Amino acid sequence: MKIRVNGEEKTVRPNLNVYDLLTILELNPTQAGIAVAVDREVIPKTAWQATELREDSEVEIIRAVQGG
Repeated sequence: MKIRVNGEEKTVRPNLNVYDLLTILELNPTQAGIAVAVDREVIPKTAWQATELREDSEVEIIRAVQGG
């Protein structure tokens, strides 16, 4: 199935949830400072495992970065 992640098309397995997508992208889903929106709707961290992606889903992942 094809989805878009931060504007890039990706092919992923069907029935993939947000939590698993982060793992595939080598992001630690338990790490603080990560926000995810699917089809312009912010998904609370508590719902990542229950939120399945669909064909043509648009996912935006934002990571907070420390610095100054």
